[in-house]
Order: sequence, then structure tokens, then C-alpha cells
Amino acid sequence: MALRDPSNTAEGEPIGFVLGPRRFEHGITWARILGALVVFVLLPALPNLGPVAVAVLGGYLIVWAIALHVLSDRVRTVRDQDRLSRFAFAGDSVVLLIGLVTVSPDPRWAIYPLMGVLFIITAAFRLGWGGTLAATAILSLEIVGVAIWRDLALGLRVDTPYVAFDLLMYGLTALLTTAMLNELGALRRERTVLMARASDVEILRRAERERGELLDRERSARAEAELATARLEALQQVADAALSRARLDDVLPEILERVAQLFDADFAVVLQRAQAQGTYALRASSTRGQVPRTVVLLQSGDAERAITSRRPIAIADHSTREIDTILGAQVREAALAPLYAGGDLVGLLYVMRRQGRAFSADELGLLGLVGERVAAAVERGALLEAERRARAEAEAAEARMRLLLQAGDALGTESALERRLEDITRIAVPKLADLCAVDLLEKDGALRRVALAAVEVGMERDNWALSSRIRRDRTHAHPVWEVIDAVKPTLWDELDPERIGRLAWSPGHLRMMLERDVCSWMAVPLADDGIRGVMVFVNAQSQRHFTADDLATAQQLASRVANAIVRSALG
Repeated sequence: MALRDPSNTAEGEPIGFVLGPRRFEHGITWARILGALVVFVLLPALPNLGPVAVAVLGGYLIVWAIALHVLSDRVRTVRDQDRLSRFAFAGDSVVLLIGLVTVSPDPRWAIYPLMGVLFIITAAFRLGWGGTLAATAILSLEIVGVAIWRDLALGLRVDTPYVAFDLLMYGLTALLTTAMLNELGALRRERTVLMARASDVEILRRAERERGELLDRERSARAEAELATARLEALQQVADAALSRARLDDVLPEILERVAQLFDADFAVVLQRAQAQGTYALRASSTRGQVPRTVVLLQSGDAERAITSRRPIAIADHSTREIDTILGAQVREAALAPLYAGGDLVGLLYVMRRQGRAFSADELGLLGLVGERVAAAVERGALLEAERRARAEAEAAEARMRLLLQAGDALGTESALERRLEDITRIAVPKLADLCAVDLLEKDGALRRVALAAVEVGMERDNWALSSRIRRDRTHAHPVWEVIDAVKPTLWDELDPERIGRLAWSPGHLRMMLERDVCSWMAVPLADDGIRGVMVFVNAQSQRHFTADDLATAQQLASRVANAIVRSALG
């Protein structure tokens, strides 16, 4: 029924006893018209079922608004108003269903939660607590039904956590709205009784004071409801960010910023378990990278109790002192929530205030809900990172296989040996290294460079010039001779000054390597029925560091090259 005082209004009484029904209906009418304009202007920019669906939704809103506007002007009694309210409730349910189906391609249904909350609130003001329950049930059925339809008809996966969160939000909205209406009704009835008993000035003054107290209670209830609504919105934002498929290092700072704002805190930090017992590494903070990723030790006390009890606890001791030291702040109030996913402790959520009030029981309860979503984000991020690593490793293995296949094709041609070796070095660059060279052993024991390729023309030219100017024999204590003598490859993934000095054939060569910032080096012997030479691989401009997989690929490549050299000598 419409918003009215049930103690003073009967169903057959004139509408003058109803508290502003026409203003209420006219206001909603204009809201429907504005909604139609939003549908025609903004909805085409969002994922939807197409222009026909948008036109149906917008047209239905306009026709529905005009029809209700005309009917509301014909209302004369409370009974008429009740009929109109039930009729409007049914029509609005259809509006929401059409709107939900229209925006069903949107994986987040960005505008539907707001529409649903408004529908529950208007149903409460129209039909009381019964309308609130009916609206919540209808919304739940519609969102679950369309979610299943999306999965079957559109092939869009049902996002169960998101749907469950929407249903929880609708239930909380219904509970809060019903509580507010009950409180308002009680306040109005109490005020009526007090005013009816006022027989003199003193009683009127006392009634006025009591009225003021009731208004204060009303304002307090409204403020609490607004705070609860704001927290629900912030919690939904945290949940949305937690469901993102972005990298965990990108998602966590955004989540922690929202957590800090939600609790009016100065810092929010996520710590992940380190290898040592009782130690945790700072993974991310609300300050977006300003806090170093340091390993900290949590002492026994409140922090240990939070982990053991699996629930958030306000920190009142010095168990988190190392975190406070790293944050560089004088902590007045702090709270810690353990992050559990699948029954395993994956980390800790730490929230801190420099000044202000202590964390209340309601805030700790809310921190527990936030912690569940942050734990889900950490677990989801770890799975996505593992998936990306596996994909990258598979792609790298495929690339190495293609490189070896190309090398086999190049070595199988009928061209001259040195031309085939030149083709091999160009296949290896830049897929395997920034520079690749083939050096063959001469009869006098010196090395002769027969093929070379580099990612940069200047680098290639300078290395050819170096090879032509300097005789590379055993008078130089170069690591390549260790590779040749031991017939074993050498991999230096990092080059310090001492190693770069050993790699230099001359002062000019040393200067060349330093200028080009050579960072990694490996050499593989060319051996079949005897040592034939060596293949050298260098990384510089790319700043890549050779790995064990790179060395395995280089060995397979060198084996094919050595076999080709032997076949050429026999031929």
C-alpha cells in the first residue's frame, strides 16, 4: 500500500488521508520517463541484445509511465490507491525483466543492481513489508533465470559469486528498507499519541522535546542505513575488482585502496606467507608500490590469535611492530584479518589508522567479509599467474622447436657450408640470442670465424672487424678454450666485471662489450667425431638472460651444425 498512517486511514476513506500519494506517483512517473531517455541514449553504448530490445525497453517505459500517470489522477480513495500500487508493482516487475534480458550480454550487468535496489525500495513504500519480500523474491528469480538463460542461449558463463553477491545485496536492502519503514511507522504512531494527549503548554513542550528526540532517532536510523548502503557499495566494488582477470600485482593495489577508504584507514597491506616459519612478505599496499617488498616477522600475541582463530582481530599489542616500522607511521589503531582460501592460509590483510577511533565489532565483521574476497582474489591471481607461466613455457617450447626445424631445413640445402652456417646464425638471431657466431678450429689451433649474425648492423660489423684484426689462439686465456677442451657447454646468465674481462679478446673488444651492455653469454662445442669448433651466443640490447632451456636449444642446434660440418668434410 502507499505510504500512509495505518492507524488513521481506512480503505474507503478519501485519498486526502493518504500521505502524498500523487506526489509519490508523479515523481516515479518522471523517473520512468528519465529512465526511458537513459535507455535510448546510454544503453546502446553498453553490451545489449540489439536495437530492437533497446527500443522495446524504452518504448515500454514511456507507455507505462503515461498509463500510470493517467491512472494516478483518477485515484480517489485508499482502496483505489492500493489497486494502483499492486498494478504498478506488477508492471515494474516486467520492466526489470525486460531490462535484465536487454543487458544480459554485459558480464557484470552494471546497471541492474541499482535498478533492483530502487525497485525494492519503491515496493516497500507502496506495499509495505509484503511488497519488499515479493520484490526481493521476484528479483532473485529473474536474475537467476536470466543468468541460466545467458549460459544456455548466449554461451556466457554463469558468474556464481557475482550472482550470489547480488542476491545478498537485495536481501540486505529489503531488510534495511523494511526496518526503516517499521521505525518510521512506530515514530509516527508515537508522535500522534503524544500530541493527542497534550492538554496544556507544559505537555506540548514536553511532547515537542520528545518529538525532537524521535527526530534524532530517525536521523540516526537514516544515517546508519546510509552508512550500511555505502559499505555495501564499497564491498561490491571490492568483489568486482577481485573477480578481474588482470595480473594480481595490478589488482591488489586497487583493492587495497578501496579497503582503506572503506575503513577510513591510512594503510591497507596484503602479506603473503614466506618460506621461514612465522614470516610474511609484503605483497601489495594501498600506497601503490611505495612500500618495499620486505619479509617481516609477526610476533606472538594478537596477530597469532587472529591466524589461529581464523577471524579478524583488533591489534592491541606489538605483534605487528615490524610492519608499522616498514610503513614508517605511528600506529594508533590496527586490525588484522587472516586470508584463507580452500582451507589454507594464503596471507594476511592488515589495516591501520594513524589517528581516530578503535575498530568496532561491526567493522571487524565487515573486515572478515572483505578478507574473504581478498583471499579469493589472491587465490585467483595465483591460478592466473600459473596459467600464464604455463602458456609462456608452452609458447617458448614451440618457438624452440620451430627454430630447430628451420635450422634442419637450412642445413639440408645443397649450398656451400659457410652459406648454410650463415643461415643458421640468422635463424638463431633474435629468437635465441642478440648475437650468434660460428668459429671453426684451424689446423694450427686458432679459431676462424665463418658465420656471424646480430640484431644490429653496427654490432655485426664491429664483430666481423674484430675477428679479422685479432688472431684468436690459445695465447688468450678466453673461456671458449675451456669449452673446447672439456667438450662441454658454458652458460653465464649474469656477467660481472670479472667475467666481462675474461670474455674480451682485446681492450677494444672490452670497450665494445661495455658500450653495448652485454649481459649474458654462452658457448657450445661443435663436436661429432671430434671437436670442430664452437658456437657463441650473446645477449646485449634485449637484456635477456640465458636460461637452461636456451642452453638445451643451443646444444641441439650445435649438434645439427656439427653433423653438417662432418657430412660436408666427407663429401
